[in-house]
Amino acid sequence: MRMPVGAAAGEEGAAQSPGPAAVSLGLSVAVVSSLVNGSTFVLQKKGIVRARGRGTSYLTDIVWWSGTIAMALGQIGNFLAYTAVPTVLVTPLGALGVPFGSILASYLLKEKLNILGKLGCLLSCAGSVVLIIHSPKSESVTTQAELEEKLTNPGFSHAGGILY
Repeated sequence: MRMPVGAAAGEEGAAQSPGPAAVSLGLSVAVVSSLVNGSTFVLQKKGIVRARGRGTSYLTDIVWWSGTIAMALGQIGNFLAYTAVPTVLVTPLGALGVPFGSILASYLLKEKLNILGKLGCLLSCAGSVVLIIHSPKSESVTTQAELEEKLTNPGFSHAGGILY
């Protein structure tokens, strides 16, 4: 007999949540990939500015390529984080790339970050933390019957959700 993915022995259809070590690792990967993603556009713009100053194509600049490679690595890290922990925990951490990119741009590109920009960075970080702390428990779909039920339900079936 074949058991559904994620089901414990003897508990067919029971969702298995990741352990504390997996959650810590997944959240760490999500934070690092968010910071890498936040740096990509700054590195690419720095490469374009450097290439323009030399009168060459940005495709020949190593800084631009490092930004492009960092973008790919950041997305791979995001994908790994989504496979390790529930989406409701990983998604808010993606917002951390915005303040990191803003701060990095102020140092590398000599762009000024005004008081509203600094406040926006602070609110973005605080919002991510609040969303993670108060995130609801997500239910894993472990059988085809559960998947069909969720796909045929026209609204959200959880408490506090929208019902049609």
